[in-house]
Amino acid sequence: MNATEIANLALKSLIHEVSLAPKPGLVDPIDNGSHSDMDYFMFLDSCFSLQPGFVIYYETGISHSGTPRQLFDEIRSIGRANEAAMFSVTDHVNTHKGANFIFGVVLAALGNLGTPTLDELSQMIRRMTVGLVKEELESLTVYTTHGERIFEQFGYTGIRGEVENGLPTIMKHALPILSDELIPYQKRLKLALLEIIKFNDDANMLKRGGIEGLNYGKSLADTPYDDLDYHLRMMNYEFIKRNLSPGGSADLLAVAIFLHHYQICV
Repeated sequence: MNATEIANLALKSLIHEVSLAPKPGLVDPIDNGSHSDMDYFMFLDSCFSLQPGFVIYYETGISHSGTPRQLFDEIRSIGRANEAAMFSVTDHVNTHKGANFIFGVVLAALGNLGTPTLDELSQMIRRMTVGLVKEELESLTVYTTHGERIFEQFGYTGIRGEVENGLPTIMKHALPILSDELIPYQKRLKLALLEIIKFNDDANMLKRGGIEGLNYGKSLADTPYDDLDYHLRMMNYEFIKRNLSPGGSADLLAVAIFLHHYQICV
């Protein structure tokens, strides 16, 4: 696959995630979940705004000849430009900031490695981001961003911890579900989302509901049910009532969808 094909696959994965319904507290074609400042069409615009940067992430990985950490440092500036492109079409609403960050790391790693196994990809991501939590969270004395304040308040490392550990939530929990072709595709996506919510210390859930909100969301994701869609609609009702949204988990689902399809394509 060339860079444009890879970027289009990432774009498709973002669209599959936002188009999935019902979802708890998240934007989809049915409703806006717990979000009053965004809707499905804004998300579609945001998805397409990120695609050119996805090409650059992958091409940067191909051309890079330095260390894995130097590759990570190189794509940070690309990531800021891609984030600016997103904000330009969303009127500065944060639709995909987390997804842009993770896709940047994943696509650059894939470009650098060629056609790695999932284990090789995970190892490369760990090498690219080694020491990130210590440098960008543990060393701080002033906490300004949302992710930094979550670390200060709760000790959770968020998206930085996820990449520094090689995307364990995706690799261990989401991809095995997505790979089960005996289950219809849309059902796999819903099951994978619930599994991610169950294990992910989602910074958006912490921001909106604190530890109680995070644990409440995890408990609902782990509650037995007979009807999957009814359960998701019930979760959506409860999340909206409590202003909860597992946006970080949605980002992880989008990347998991991408890696699932990437494995098939290569």
